[in-house]
Amino acid sequence: MMKYSHSSVAGHVHLASDLKGSVKLFRAQRNFYITSFSIFLAFVIRRLVVMIIYQYELELKTTKLMIAVEDKVKKYKTTVNSLNTEQENTLEVCKTTKNKLELVESSLEEQKSRVKELEEEATMWRLKYEELKNTIDGHGDN
Repeated sequence: MMKYSHSSVAGHVHLASDLKGSVKLFRAQRNFYITSFSIFLAFVIRRLVVMIIYQYELELKTTKLMIAVEDKVKKYKTTVNSLNTEQENTLEVCKTTKNKLELVESSLEEQKSRVKELEEEATMWRLKYEELKNTIDGHGDN
């Protein structure tokens, strides 16, 4: 860049031509600074646009992820509810089976006691039979 000062101090012979040169130099410098600032703004605006696009893409991804997460949560809740229902049903079946088992066990105990009573009664009748048989056999000899 040229500066406004000149190396020749010869005087102001051509003042109008010096002013024209200074005006041209001023305009050239002004245009240079405007162009530089425009290029700088172009880079800044480009970077800003890239960041806005990136932000938009991130928002789209987060909405997709949020929808996916909500779907997974709904699926999880339905699975848990169905498992709880199945567990409750299994528990009810287990309780009814346990009650049936207790009834069968009590019936078995009753039958065992009944069998024992019948065995005792049968033993008693057998003893009476043998006693009567012995008495009849004993009377038959006389």
